Amino acid sequence: MDDGRVKAFRLLKPPCVELSQAALRYKVSKSTAKDLLKCLERLTETLLAVSHSLDAKLANYVFFPLSHVFGESKELPPRLLERALSCLRLLIRQGWRDRLSSEVGKQLLILLAFLAGGSATESKAKQVDEDVAAIALDCTASLFHSSVASSLGSHSAILAENVPLLGHTLTVILDAILNPSATKVRLAACTSLHALVDGIADEDALRNFFPGIVSCLTKVLSSGIRSNTPWKVLQVCIQLFDQILRKILTDDAIPSAVVPDRTSTADKSPTNSWITATASQVKVALSTVLPLRYHHRDDVQEALFTLCVSVLTDCRMALGNCNSMILEALVALSSHAGSEDGQRRSHRLQQIFASNLDLLEVLKDSLYDWTVTLPRVVTSNDGTRQTRTLEQLSTALQLLSAHDLDMRALNDLVTSNLRTSVASAIELSSTHAITSVASESAEVSRVLQSTTSSGGDHIFPPVIFDSTSQGNTMAGLHMLVKQFESSTMSVALHRSLTESLQSTTGNEQIATLWLMLQLMAHQSPHDSEIEQWLNLPSDHLEPLAEEAYSFSLEILDRSAYDEAVDWRLQALSLEVVALQAKHQGQDFRPELVDALYPILERMGSNNAALQQHAVTCLGIVSDSCGYPSASELVVHNADYLVNAVAIKLNTFDISPQASQVMLMMVRLCGSAIIPYLDDLIESIFAILACYHGYPRLVESLFEVLNAIVEEGAKASPRAIEPATRTTPSPRRPYKPTTIANVIARLHLVKNRSDRTSPPSTPLPEPDPEISSTPEPEPEPPQPSSAENPPPQSKAHTLIHMITQQTTHHLSTPSPPLRRLLLSLIASSLPCLSPQSTIQSDDDTIFLPLIATLWPHVTRQIFSLTSSSPPTTPAADLPTLLTALQTLATLSQYCGSFLLSRFSDLLPQLQTLYHQLEQGMLHEEKTLGRSRTSRGIKAKTWDQMVGLVVSMVEYVGITREMEDGVFEMMGGEALARGRDGVRGALEGVNPDAVWLLEEAKVSRKEDGWDEELEKRKPVIEGWEFRSVDF
Repeated sequence: MDDGRVKAFRLLKPPCVELSQAALRYKVSKSTAKDLLKCLERLTETLLAVSHSLDAKLANYVFFPLSHVFGESKELPPRLLERALSCLRLLIRQGWRDRLSSEVGKQLLILLAFLAGGSATESKAKQVDEDVAAIALDCTASLFHSSVASSLGSHSAILAENVPLLGHTLTVILDAILNPSATKVRLAACTSLHALVDGIADEDALRNFFPGIVSCLTKVLSSGIRSNTPWKVLQVCIQLFDQILRKILTDDAIPSAVVPDRTSTADKSPTNSWITATASQVKVALSTVLPLRYHHRDDVQEALFTLCVSVLTDCRMALGNCNSMILEALVALSSHAGSEDGQRRSHRLQQIFASNLDLLEVLKDSLYDWTVTLPRVVTSNDGTRQTRTLEQLSTALQLLSAHDLDMRALNDLVTSNLRTSVASAIELSSTHAITSVASESAEVSRVLQSTTSSGGDHIFPPVIFDSTSQGNTMAGLHMLVKQFESSTMSVALHRSLTESLQSTTGNEQIATLWLMLQLMAHQSPHDSEIEQWLNLPSDHLEPLAEEAYSFSLEILDRSAYDEAVDWRLQALSLEVVALQAKHQGQDFRPELVDALYPILERMGSNNAALQQHAVTCLGIVSDSCGYPSASELVVHNADYLVNAVAIKLNTFDISPQASQVMLMMVRLCGSAIIPYLDDLIESIFAILACYHGYPRLVESLFEVLNAIVEEGAKASPRAIEPATRTTPSPRRPYKPTTIANVIARLHLVKNRSDRTSPPSTPLPEPDPEISSTPEPEPEPPQPSSAENPPPQSKAHTLIHMITQQTTHHLSTPSPPLRRLLLSLIASSLPCLSPQSTIQSDDDTIFLPLIATLWPHVTRQIFSLTSSSPPTTPAADLPTLLTALQTLATLSQYCGSFLLSRFSDLLPQLQTLYHQLEQGMLHEEKTLGRSRTSRGIKAKTWDQMVGLVVSMVEYVGITREMEDGVFEMMGGEALARGRDGVRGALEGVNPDAVWLLEEAKVSRKEDGWDEELEKRKPVIEGWEFRSVDF
């Protein structure tokens, strides 16, 4: 050991001597601060190297040159002082340790207080450097940790001469803690204060310092949430608060029998009046600190939790008046913490309650107060307060449920206020909810897509709490209901809700059903331990579930369009049905007789939220009952649904829900359900015959018929290749007529005129490639009686009947309904055409239907008068557009059967075409020409062009019709390159197409004559004349 000290001394001597000389030269300005800094750096390196060999004597030797440096501290730069203080800190911790004399300790304390906060007698002339103050306070903490240095306060009584010094040091430390600008200084000051409080053993002297310390800590902590105080400072200050309370007001520091007043100066125990006054002040201080329980940092919350536990367990005698607010803070800290921290804190609270049962009564009183204020809190605009109150209620119930307490006084109050709170929240959110969902309704296609592609993830959207803040409120209520279910109050809650479900109305009824739904949702088969502890039967929720399910069916049996029934009540009833299906599984299948029809009815609701609820409910029910999809569910239960709809239709019930259910059935099941609907279709047409003056009713029924036709068309083999021609086109390429054509035609006429005795030698057939006019096809041979065609399918017969009956309603004055009927006719043609099914009886059924449809469809294109042919276009352009589309579809599926009809209609089509073309050109001048955004007139003209193309392609045209077709198509349609126009015209006469284009170019360009001269053919001996267009 001596060798180590000698070696350390030899190493320390050169830098100490060098530093001492440099400090002395600095006093007379013969040395610079840079020289001093270099000496201090060498000394620091040496001290670190020999730190394990330092002792008090070597520390005194090294401190001597440092004292010269500290003597010039006012003139030295901060960096140099930092280095000197670093050396001093090493001397205190590694050199003096527990052998520092009291006199040296006082000198160091004075020096460090001066460096950290300035002189005690002089006003602060300059701002103290933060880094210097921080390291000076750190040295002060090290000084107080030294056992001998702490003799300033470690004796039973502090000497009177030391009180000013400690008081000044404490003032410097507290001022540093209150300084908001330097976090490093504040943390170092907190460390020094901790060492000071821990080092002073004289409780009487510490009680004198207690008010100032508590006041300083309260100022810092009370502004913690409002200001940007660093969380680390808050954490350390709370820990200091905990330390000072446990040292001054702990039960061990206060005698069991407190004297009213001191009898002698030697007795330093606290008096009754001092304890009372101090407790009231501490209560005020704690009330300003406890709001930190909502701080976002877990470290601050944990420190505050420890402080509250210390008040309850270590300071019960002095701070018993703070139990109520301390318990509220502990409940809050245990509720909104993370799952692991919350469980740990709740467990610690249970231990506290086990050791002090009186606190349970305090918690019951707090629970009563929170329950009374719950309706007011839920209806307030402060979402944060709502969440906190609900979390506190849940945690308090959880803590109380672990003890056998009499909660009957709270049962009625809690259940009543809980229902009132939910009803009040619904009242506030009702206006917002109605306007947000009533303004839009999901399309049927989107609804069906969500039904079939949900993939098993069926989640109901919130009904009564839809915004973000309300979502937090709903989560809090969920948690609260869950705690009610696991407490002794659950039986009373069940009874109260069951009794009030039928007796309440409006929002109170919605709130009651919502609470029952939450209780049912929290039901779990793994709750046997709780049920055994609460002495409840295993099926204690069954009466509640049965009552809720029965009530829900009563609500759903009423019309979805009944304004007296709140849509939210219907949505909650759907959730109850879905939950009941989940619990019962496939045993729920018999209940589908009563439950399936109302679900499908809500799927057609105009309320988007209710519609989505019905879709989700149908998906849950189908999964729970073991069906692979919702479509399979409806098909397997089609008899129930058809019977229910038939009863309404046969009794002429014109309410819209029957048609909505049928529409959903057809859309969900497709063509598989069409054979079941024959009686329903007849009932629909019976209602249409009686109530044709009700446009909305008629439109809803035809929507059902249109859906039937569309689903039948999807299932038709014809729908796979919609572009395939049904009949060959009769048109032939144009060829000049020759003598051979005439002779062949005469032979053909002679052959047909002699039908009784056919010629022995067959005459040559005319060449179909050079025939200029189409000839009728030979009649097919009649099938024999043994080859009877198979009967029509039921779906085919129904669609044929629907299409035939639809024509009688095309005279309706409602344009939307006329468009719907025209679309229905167009949709039926793919499955009714002879090529759509092998069961078709040739054209004996289809072509008469087309003959019936033709005048009704063309009437929608032209306005008819009794004295003139149809020449005036309809004013309703959307209806005209749909009629043109339907007529184009007729031409595609009927072929040459319509040739004579189109021939008669061609003049009117030409007139209509030119009118539409003029309207299109005028619209383009007004709106601008764009292929992406076209007006209704341009779209109608496009469809007119498509009709003519379909007529040429599928029906064919005669020689007499060619000029009219080229007159229409040879202008704007050909110039703009509309789809199919060029191909159709070239198929009729390609030379005419070339001639039209040449003439058009000649009209457009003045120098085209010269270009034609250049393009003349050159053949030796021949001269071609110029063409004059």
